[in-house]
Amino acid sequence: MNQVSEQIAKLGVVPVVVLNHAEDAKPLADALCEGGLPCAEVTFRTEAA
Repeated sequence: MNQVSEQIAKLGVVPVVVLNHAEDAKPLADALCEGGLPCAEVTFRTEAA
C-alpha cells in the first residue's frame, strides 16, 4: 500500500465534500485536519469545484 492508502485505511472514513464557494475550501480543510481527518473527497458537482 502507498502512504495515502495507508492513511485512509487507518482513518476508516473519508469525508465527502461538496463546496458551493471555492473560498470555503481552506477553512473546511483546516477544520477537518484539526478534527483528525486530514483527507477528503471533493466532488465536482458545483461551479466552485
